[in-house]
Amino acid sequence: MRAGGRVVALVIGLAAALPAAAQDRAGADLPVIVDVAVPPRVRSGEPAALRLAYRAPLANVVAVVEAIEDLDGPTLTRATRQREIGVVARAYGYEAGELVVPLAFATPGWKRVTLTLVTDQREQSDAAVVEVEVLP
Repeated sequence: MRAGGRVVALVIGLAAALPAAAQDRAGADLPVIVDVAVPPRVRSGEPAALRLAYRAPLANVVAVVEAIEDLDGPTLTRATRQREIGVVARAYGYEAGELVVPLAFATPGWKRVTLTLVTDQREQSDAAVVEVEVLP
């Protein structure tokens, strides 16, 4: 009886450990934003670009989600916008690389830019956040 109880406990322990191991492995397979380079001077009304260095163990990055939040002014009047930029041609099939993410701001002031990589399975990487001062 005792040996049977140990086998059942072992089987239950393995069943509980397998989903956790799969989650750890899946987390290791997600792309990672390694660095975000911000241009030294960003002016309102002029195009700019961020350079995003990434690693993707499964080489399956298909898009970048960019969210921009205005940090100036009262909290209730701050604007936030989000868009998804397809990067299949520049990133899919590559385990590491650099992407250029275009930026444009209509108004000066401090902005928070949040970038997230999206895989072909619609999984998202951890976000990278940078704050940019937009000059007039």
